[in-house]
Amino acid sequence: MLIVLGRIANSLAWLASTIARLLLIIIAAVLFVQVVLRYGFGFSLPWPEEAARYLMIWVVMLAGSLLVKDDQLVRVDFFDGFWPQRLIGYRNAFFRLLLVGLLGILVWKGLDNALFGMRRQSVTIGISFFWIYLAIPVGAGLMMFQMLVLAIREAIHGPVNSGPSILNSEI
Repeated sequence: MLIVLGRIANSLAWLASTIARLLLIIIAAVLFVQVVLRYGFGFSLPWPEEAARYLMIWVVMLAGSLLVKDDQLVRVDFFDGFWPQRLIGYRNAFFRLLLVGLLGILVWKGLDNALFGMRRQSVTIGISFFWIYLAIPVGAGLMMFQMLVLAIREAIHGPVNSGPSILNSEI
């Protein structure tokens, strides 16, 4: 079961990484065009800043799931040398399950906000705020799944040695 969950986690991470990369390219292109128009031609479009802001929210939420998957979140591990390895695995799994619960609340409340946003539209782009607010439950749901996989893995196999704190995700 853990192997299947790991494959699903890897596939979701690949999809999130690909979408985040594409969105970053779009953000860079849109902002580049805006800068060229503003400073080169003395004319600016009304929508690029707003579009870049909303796309960046999506990038951050998708990248959060990559950080969770690669176990690159901030942690305090000063006292880990005093605990037995098996106990550290159970402790980490417990804390990860607590985080799964918090992320579940974020999915629930984020979906409520997204549904509430269906009644409003952004000013310059003209799209429903549903699509903008949907980044929160989608990103939190991806983080929740990745966190659950890590919790199961640590409960079964003990603590995962992720090595030094170097970003493995490469957004």
